[in-house]
Amino acid sequence: MTPTPRTPRTPRTPRAPRVDPADRAGLPSPDDGNPARSARASRLRRRAGVVGAVVVALAGCAAGGSASSGPADAPGTADAPGVTLRVGPLSTQNLLTLAVDDGLAAEHVAAAGATLDVSAPFPAFAPAAEALAAGHVDVVSGSTTAVVAALAGDPDLVVVAVEHDAGDTQGIVAHGAVAGDLADLAGRSVAVNKGGTGEYLLRLALRRAGLTPADVRIEYLGPPDAASAFAAGQVDAWATWDQYLVGAQALPGVRTLALARDLASDNRTVHVTTRDVLERHPAAVAALYAALVAEAEALAADPGRRVAAYRDAGASDAVAAALGELAPPTVGPADATFAAELARVADLYAAEGMVPAPVDVSGAAVDVMTLPAATPAARTRPAG
Repeated sequence: MTPTPRTPRTPRTPRAPRVDPADRAGLPSPDDGNPARSARASRLRRRAGVVGAVVVALAGCAAGGSASSGPADAPGTADAPGVTLRVGPLSTQNLLTLAVDDGLAAEHVAAAGATLDVSAPFPAFAPAAEALAAGHVDVVSGSTTAVVAALAGDPDLVVVAVEHDAGDTQGIVAHGAVAGDLADLAGRSVAVNKGGTGEYLLRLALRRAGLTPADVRIEYLGPPDAASAFAAGQVDAWATWDQYLVGAQALPGVRTLALARDLASDNRTVHVTTRDVLERHPAAVAALYAALVAEAEALAADPGRRVAAYRDAGASDAVAAALGELAPPTVGPADATFAAELARVADLYAAEGMVPAPVDVSGAAVDVMTLPAATPAARTRPAG
């Protein structure tokens, strides 16, 4: 069903399922090349194109143009017509993905005098960041940890929006053979995604338990492969997040060793653009941020939206229902508090040898509320 513009609580357009039949936890996995996925991306592009005539150009460039071409916009003015904002959502159901799917992103972009173009979903931040650096998309989503790793190679990235939750969407799960204490991970195999959320959580847990990486057998696996390996009992524990975490928690005999809040994690879902885009189109950045605020408000008013989103994305009914029971996320700017969190994550990465050299994250967090003329745009929702 196509959502009606300017109606935040309208049901979302159903997605093609992405469930791995071998995954008994009902966890989604990437299905690159799937015609259903391509059809969904085409639907999103058509829908976004109807809403507005010009772009919130977070990329600061016309389709096919250069992000550095053309003069910078004057502060306080709308972006120049004829430019298209290209958003690359993730396949997980964060606020940007939801706002794209239900039309709120296109609605707010149109109110700023812009058009939205949406790529097919990315399975993770790494390929999304590559597309961003190559100029194929203009704004993407990821995690604090992924941004730190990416900044080592692309210092032009900037975080403009930060999601906040109750610290229960990331964690470490283990099969019953592992006792309930983090110290009992010693000698056990633990699946993590290398350099990302999973490895970050494991490093925090090892520090808390007085262990080192040498005390465990780290298995570097992407989320779909880790889901299959954990469900089959091929690894003893798994540090993961979102629907993967909830799906694993539902498996027989599985216990949760620690959640992100138990580990004092600074890792959050973040939304990222480039410095050039931000400098050229501050009003556009604020408009997209406003769409995320509106999406968070809509989720708080109707938690069932998130359940439907996960179900449409391929999660089992049980996993989708469990995710719906979690407190919905809120969103805020990448302010001084987030900048401090980002710096702590970068310090841990350097101390643990997870990056070849210390990463300079100063300036990578930009508070949209301080941009020229951005505050009114960020706080004003489209009429209707």
